[in-house]
Amino acid sequence: MNLLVKIVLLTFISVAASAQSSTNLYWFRYFNQVNFNQTWSWQSEFDERRSINPDRQHQFIMHTFVNFKTKSKIDFAAGITGSWVTNAKDLTVPEIRFFQSVTANLITAKRLTLQGRFRLEERFLHHTNAEKTELVDGYHFRFRTRYRIQFQYGLDKNQKWSIRLSDEIMYHTDSDYWWKYDQNRFYIGVEKKFTKKLSLEVGYLLLNSYSIGRNLQSNVLRTTLYHRINL
Repeated sequence: MNLLVKIVLLTFISVAASAQSSTNLYWFRYFNQVNFNQTWSWQSEFDERRSINPDRQHQFIMHTFVNFKTKSKIDFAAGITGSWVTNAKDLTVPEIRFFQSVTANLITAKRLTLQGRFRLEERFLHHTNAEKTELVDGYHFRFRTRYRIQFQYGLDKNQKWSIRLSDEIMYHTDSDYWWKYDQNRFYIGVEKKFTKKLSLEVGYLLLNSYSIGRNLQSNVLRTTLYHRINL
């Protein structure tokens, strides 16, 4: 625990000392959940991420994974991600990512839910040339850890409206650093349930990332359509 506290403190000290720039983005996400029974489900996400000025694709990312829910309020998940990021030089760089996660329901009340999630990611990013203008053969590997705390509260008796608040911090490793700050995501959003199968969420995400001595802050408007299917 002391080591984790030191890592977090050093992270925020280094971020505060770095140069900063900001961007504005908007994300559209479709989330599909197929429930086979009360224990097993198959979940997929398709996410289009774009910059506002200029209006161009920043990233397209999709996840697919299986989720196992235990009787002790703990979920286990494992899956694969495909990501395509377009850099400032209009080069789209693909990534293949495997991941595993554990989610624990820390508090479950009538309207209130508090969750903690820990995720491991094995990332394979395509090589580029030094100028980052062309893809070259091969991939390089990065291992990333993610820690998220999420709060959700039903705003009405039937919970057709709910508010969601979360904060997630990510670290990765490379050849020089064992734990290196990657990014932090703070999110607040409101979800409206239309039916048991369909709901829409709109929210604001503050994304803080660090790269090569520069701190990048992104303001993100995120819209998510949730689609749940019970077999």
